[in-house]
Amino acid sequence: MKITDLKVVSVAVPFARFGEFKPVTMWYRTRYASRHAIVFIETDEGITGVGSTEENDEYDLVNSAKPRLVGKDPHDVELLTNMHRDGLMQGAKSSVVHAIDTALWDIIGKSCGKPLYKLWGGKVHDKVRVRYWMPVMSPQEQAEEAVKAVQRGWKGFKVKLGTDPKTDIQRVKAVRQAVGDDIDLGFDINGSYNLPTAIKTLKQMEPYNPAHIEEPIPGNDLDGMTDLKQRVCIPIEAHLSAGPNTMEYVQALVTKRAADILHLNPIQVGGVLEAKRLCALADAAGIPVTCQSSCAELGPSNALLLHWITSTPSFTMSNDSSTHHLEPPSGDIIKNEFRTVNSCLNVPEGPGLGIEIDPAKLEKYHQIWLNGQYKHVKGLPRSDTYYW
Repeated sequence: MKITDLKVVSVAVPFARFGEFKPVTMWYRTRYASRHAIVFIETDEGITGVGSTEENDEYDLVNSAKPRLVGKDPHDVELLTNMHRDGLMQGAKSSVVHAIDTALWDIIGKSCGKPLYKLWGGKVHDKVRVRYWMPVMSPQEQAEEAVKAVQRGWKGFKVKLGTDPKTDIQRVKAVRQAVGDDIDLGFDINGSYNLPTAIKTLKQMEPYNPAHIEEPIPGNDLDGMTDLKQRVCIPIEAHLSAGPNTMEYVQALVTKRAADILHLNPIQVGGVLEAKRLCALADAAGIPVTCQSSCAELGPSNALLLHWITSTPSFTMSNDSSTHHLEPPSGDIIKNEFRTVNSCLNVPEGPGLGIEIDPAKLEKYHQIWLNGQYKHVKGLPRSDTYYW
């Protein structure tokens, strides 16, 4: 089998929650749609693999990656996606490599008629536990939305913070008081604070029993994270961002004991094989891994994450999920869209990714992208630059 072509279709799928179109807000960006490039890798045996990546990766995929891939055997995933050690994709963005990686695995699974999790060691977790991904809003708005989500069966949350310490503490308090003590509440500050601010602020959040705080200070400050972890009683979740030295970063993180949890996504490290290696490093240190969502993955990427999680023992906690941002009146580009039931998602059982692209939906959301609708804009302002 040989690769014959690579094609890209960019789409924009508007966000909606609880029956209304609503943006996703953070302190650093406001997003109105899932804007992604859908990648199709074709072979001479008629099998096409599908992947998904950031919309601005289209140029690199068509002009740089495609010439390197055409004529190659799609089974050679390690060779074709290696962005380190003089690999074929050296110098490529991790998100570009992730899209290729996803499509190659989809081809391999389809060629042997097996879902990907069966090729990666089998099903370790029968269902994938996920937590509700909530944007930055006022304390009252976050509390009200949390109650709605709990009524629909959600048992865990990832709640965005980061505008200023006083309001962030009020958000944590409001959401905890709204949902009670039995709901798993994690909060994400997106590296918004400096170390002294983080220590002071997290100490004031402790009475509300957060399950964890993700990236309270910039993640590249491992010494600062180590100091913070020693001074507060809230578990610290380290978000592994994209970069060329991910293996070295995780090695340093576990050596310093700079975090209690590793937050990881294959799109930020260049594919599933690299992600599984990083999980093994965390396992050796006794650090659990959680899956990151950038809100909101479309069908191909979401399916890949589910196959990866369900086949990897490291995932012993709830994982990010943002499929609820694509519910009606929004949608997805696949025929059988993902829906969360009782805070869980099921891994697809079909061959490869186990999903099927809906041509009509793909064209609909491609036209929205062509029309230039729903572009990202600036996020919520932070009140005082001395905090960060």
